[in-house]
Amino acid sequence: MAYYSSYSKKDGGRKVPSPLPYLLIALLASAGLVYFHYFAYRSVSGTVTNAYTGEPMSGIIVSMQNAPPPGETPVAPALVVTATTSNKGSFTFDKAPDAPLIAVLVEGFAPQEVQAGKTPVEIALVPNLLTGKVVGPDGKGVDGARIFAGPAATVAGPDGGYLIKDLPSDRKLVVKKAGFLSKEVSFGKVDTLNITLEPFFAKAVYINADSAATPGKLQSLLDMLDRTELNAAVIDVKADNTGVVLYSSKLPIVQELDTSRALIPDLPGLLKMLKEKKIYTIARLSVFWDQAATTARPEWALKSKKAPGQVWVDGYSKRWANPYLPSVWDYNIAIAQEVAQLGFDEVLFDNLQFPSEGDLEDIDFGPEAAGKKRTDVVNSFLDRAYTVLSPAGTYVAVDVFGLTAYVQNDMGVGQHFEDVAQRSDYICPAIYPSLFSDGFNGFAKPAEHPGEVVGETAKAALARLGPNAVARLRPWLQDFNGKVPYDAPKVRAEIDAAEQNGAAGWMLWNFGNTYTEAALKP
Repeated sequence: MAYYSSYSKKDGGRKVPSPLPYLLIALLASAGLVYFHYFAYRSVSGTVTNAYTGEPMSGIIVSMQNAPPPGETPVAPALVVTATTSNKGSFTFDKAPDAPLIAVLVEGFAPQEVQAGKTPVEIALVPNLLTGKVVGPDGKGVDGARIFAGPAATVAGPDGGYLIKDLPSDRKLVVKKAGFLSKEVSFGKVDTLNITLEPFFAKAVYINADSAATPGKLQSLLDMLDRTELNAAVIDVKADNTGVVLYSSKLPIVQELDTSRALIPDLPGLLKMLKEKKIYTIARLSVFWDQAATTARPEWALKSKKAPGQVWVDGYSKRWANPYLPSVWDYNIAIAQEVAQLGFDEVLFDNLQFPSEGDLEDIDFGPEAAGKKRTDVVNSFLDRAYTVLSPAGTYVAVDVFGLTAYVQNDMGVGQHFEDVAQRSDYICPAIYPSLFSDGFNGFAKPAEHPGEVVGETAKAALARLGPNAVARLRPWLQDFNGKVPYDAPKVRAEIDAAEQNGAAGWMLWNFGNTYTEAALKP
């Protein structure tokens, strides 16, 4: 027998009631139960103050979340309510769970979260923003000074003003600017700090590892530093002709490659001695011209096209590390960082270039070179080195050819003057008049006109730098016999020309470290 239901009739049958009102009532009831489960009739109050000054902070938005105590699983989605502090820094939540999570997030202060069990809740916000000015001894702002605080960094404006956020817990700043000594400052519980930098122009001589390792020779150089205007020393830490690391390196990669030969027996002791004499120290580090590393790691060496698989050698029968390999960058930058940590004020990169002597058409740079220019390599290396070294206050300098101040290209070696100047603190052209070709700038024999050659080259370099360059000019000057003997008047003419034409210091080069003291002021 068939069963017929009246619900199936189109007209006149019973209608099915909608379930939506019942669902809505159930949801509201559940929400109410959740709310009253968490937000009982209990108030939470508190204050927000500045941790440094103790003063109340008004207008601060305080949020409260119905999060359970630590370790417990929430039974409902978190509900967030807010309150705003009064002119006395106080806030109140009329209804709160047993253990509410109170949070405050304010620009310029470290964020805080408090699991509030008892009331009142006292929240002291710690400033993590610092403002101030970087000035010289004359009180004038130091435009472009770089300020580092842990991972945070900023650059001072034209008046020396700066603002730096997200300060680290150690509350320390490092400030540097080419033409000044870098400075580390502990600033404690303040949110405004002015910093004075001391101007400094290096007047340096080059000291090779042999001289540094020979007590009598080293002492004679130190005595000359004491007697004269000299205030800086350039010391080899990685040799240009061999690539050997010249001190006892603790770097795992150096020990693995066995490229360290401690010709300088006690580099930390030497640096300590120089610091006591207030001598500014510059570590000279040869980068890509490297026999030692390419012997230990043949895959790092440039290869020959004509003899596939064979190492390419330059006009001096020397090997070069492949500038395109990031592993070669890492190796050299690690050495730079180590010597900076030992106490050097500055790292001076030499041979940061592509080869310029030998059969250059025979070089196979490998697949890493695809789509990259020589300048890309030098620029990227410097970007990485500057990022690593600068936060500790270490200055970065680069040696370039003397002619780079005159040419608009990279001279075939990857060094474009303006590019290098934007990625270093000091750009250091080798202005050796004896190395300029006869007829240069109208001089039949440039070597006989040291003052004029240095002066005109310094002017050309300054014009290339322009007003917005990061780097300052600090040239190498000739103190060796070349096409003509170089006596005190010639060396002094170079120094005077550099100082009178905008150089921020100078360095004297003599491979044997025998200098013309009569050219120096007492």
